[in-house]
Amino acid sequence: MSASDPQLLTREWVQQLVIGEGLCPFAAPVFEQLRIDVCAATKLTDITHALVTLLREAAATSPQQLPTALFVVPNALHDFYTYLDWVDVCDQLLVDQGLEGEWQLATFHPRYQFAEEDMDDWSNYSNRSPFPMLHLIREADIEAALADVSHPERIPERNKKHLRRLGREGLLQAAPALAKSGLL
Repeated sequence: MSASDPQLLTREWVQQLVIGEGLCPFAAPVFEQLRIDVCAATKLTDITHALVTLLREAAATSPQQLPTALFVVPNALHDFYTYLDWVDVCDQLLVDQGLEGEWQLATFHPRYQFAEEDMDDWSNYSNRSPFPMLHLIREADIEAALADVSHPERIPERNKKHLRRLGREGLLQAAPALAKSGLL
């Protein structure tokens, strides 16, 4: 596989790290139906327009046909703080499109850093991805999935501990896609 293929690399990252290491207990059941949209644009207006198009399509599609989607931006938003500013715009788009309460956006970025963690803390890898991306998630699906998970509030802390335990070598062994992506 070519490291330059954002869709394939993203799919491999989800399979190896997100599902393989159990970071998201909701990902495995929808993996085969996971839609990955790669936006090759470099201008924020074009990227935002493409996201709105995906949001509208997702909202008009049944959960069985499109349970979830990743919106991947390989050619822009490389600065984490610029990305976070754009995420604020995207959250407002959910409101503007009348989708707040139906959909939510989860954030992933190659330089993701939790506010309370150092940049080099391995726990950041629970939200570090090969490319800047947004995960579009139906709120009803989250609620249904949470009903089947014991202590879902413990997932973030469990992930942090697990990733710290793995460290660089463990992450590379568990998810070779990370080496291909340049994340490690």
